[in-house]
Amino acid sequence: MKLFPSPKFHTFTVSNFLLESGRVLPEIHLAYKISGTPSVKPPIVTCTSFAQTYYDLAYLKGPKLALDPKQNWIVHTELLGNGRSSSPSNTPPPFNGANLPAITVRDNVALQYALLEHLGVKEIRAVVGASLGGQQAIQWAVSHPEMVQKVVVIVGNCRTNWHVRLFINSLINCIRSDPAFNDGHYTAPPLTGLSRMAEAWIPWFFSPEFFSGQEYNKYVDMRADSLEEFLGKTRTRYHEYDANDLLCQFQTWFNHDVSLTPEMEGSLEKALNSVKANVLFILNRTDAYFGPVDVVADAEIIPNPEIMMLDSMYGHAAGFGRAKADRDKINSAIANFLIKP
Repeated sequence: MKLFPSPKFHTFTVSNFLLESGRVLPEIHLAYKISGTPSVKPPIVTCTSFAQTYYDLAYLKGPKLALDPKQNWIVHTELLGNGRSSSPSNTPPPFNGANLPAITVRDNVALQYALLEHLGVKEIRAVVGASLGGQQAIQWAVSHPEMVQKVVVIVGNCRTNWHVRLFINSLINCIRSDPAFNDGHYTAPPLTGLSRMAEAWIPWFFSPEFFSGQEYNKYVDMRADSLEEFLGKTRTRYHEYDANDLLCQFQTWFNHDVSLTPEMEGSLEKALNSVKANVLFILNRTDAYFGPVDVVADAEIIPNPEIMMLDSMYGHAAGFGRAKADRDKINSAIANFLIKP
């Protein structure tokens, strides 16, 4: 269920784009939006997460919020594979559908960098992202350390560890288990596989406390009097998304590791010690995707990181502002971080 209509966007196009895999796409497109008035001041850049648009961080944008377009101009970028930027569903042959080469977080950052070059941007005030968007944000600081002043990683991390890979792999297999998927060459949406994926996903997104406290009944898209009613709403959550698009994004997420950045020689320490930006990590105690212990261990390799821990029953969803208390704390933390010298 989509709660809001898809927001409008612009498209930035690059010809003969070299992917990290060595494959070349004749054209690649980045969906983006600018808020505020472009100026000589360094902009703020936002990066989107899995199956999202820039609107999913809208709770951070507005007067008296962390990202105020009257104070800063903002470049909102969208993930490759999300159905608006270049994706299996909108790329012409021979790279359409299951034939689209693997896309990495660094491919996303390279395309975003090309957009900022096109806009005449030499320096970035901050890169902000949640979850997979947060992985792009910290990659920005590794790939372009001289360009990025600050980074905000919300319920995200520096690499996808085995725990998260096992989770992602289970969701991928849910989609692939549907005979209608046909190895990505389907003629009709593999709705059974998408339903299975949504069912497997939901207990990871929120915490046990969220369900035991019946917090879901506060939201129309989840409100239910029985488990079956709840699952009935959950199963259709991804029916409007293209299955190959989802798999493309899963692959991007699954494979991410900043230590694989060229010249970092596979060393996490070398990659994170190269960061010159001030970095704020916002974690949640109940996040099942990116466990705080693992995230903190990696974050502390970065010179002088700032770490804020939420204590929310909303699990990973806390990073997307489902609850007002979480929205307020995240906005306050980012606003205070951005005004520091």
